[in-house]
Amino acid sequence: MGYASKRPGKKKRNVPTRTVGVLLSVNEMHNRFMTMVLENIHHDMLELRYHVVVLIDPMNSTNDVAHLATFRPIIDEYLEGMILLSATTDSFMVRELQRLGVPVVLAVRSMDGSKVDVIESDNLYGGAEIMRHLYELGHRRIGLVMGPEHASTSRDRAMGALAYLREKGVPIENTPIMWNAFTYEAGYSCATQMLELREPITAIMAGSDSIAMGVLEAARTKNIDVPSQLSVVGFDDVPLSGSRIISLTTINNSAKEMARVACRRLLDRIRNGALTPPIRDVMPVQLIRRDTSAPPGRR
Repeated sequence: MGYASKRPGKKKRNVPTRTVGVLLSVNEMHNRFMTMVLENIHHDMLELRYHVVVLIDPMNSTNDVAHLATFRPIIDEYLEGMILLSATTDSFMVRELQRLGVPVVLAVRSMDGSKVDVIESDNLYGGAEIMRHLYELGHRRIGLVMGPEHASTSRDRAMGALAYLREKGVPIENTPIMWNAFTYEAGYSCATQMLELREPITAIMAGSDSIAMGVLEAARTKNIDVPSQLSVVGFDDVPLSGSRIISLTTINNSAKEMARVACRRLLDRIRNGALTPPIRDVMPVQLIRRDTSAPPGRR
């Protein structure tokens, strides 16, 4: 609506506010893993005696300078640094914040060619581990339902999965892939289409647990039994995935540890500026086998 807040008196830059910002895409509010990371950042920063301000980015046009202009009064006058949770691989925001001299850390996702601290999961390995698990169960026609193609998490998880299948000689046409969002609704919509393919798939790798929940619902709607007729594997291991009613096979991805490292990297950057080179922390992941994966059956 074009609203801009009135700017209070300009604060002196040498007066610390002990306040940092966390930028989160509005589309990620339904992604439970992202909100878990956000919760842990809040708690960790409180222990370090810092406050957290959450900025919601529409992320509809990643190169729109107007988004940053909207945040400038807050960034200039209050924030000592920022953690970006939903940066895209071509994010304008990261480069512009660097140009302005704002200490920046990328958490969960990375950006191509960026010279900032990055904390992310070993997504390539995680994607390969999912495919190894499904391949060893006997699956050869496996579908991928991923998040946005311009998100490093989606891209890298898919790359790891596809690389493993190519090593095993699985033809590329045996691996249909769909890109959408990290939401239950996206998982349901994509899986509904994928389960109608003329040559049936026997397993689906979901780009996140939120997507996997939608895949499970699509299978239930079509009276396809999981796991006897369709195996489903997610990524993130959010609390609901381990419940008895879901019991989702997934990749454990520690939101708590990722948040802890991101907070400390940001404080180091606030204190030391550009005196040290950027650091890339790759957090280990682990496959958690539960009840939604089994050898392929017929349907």
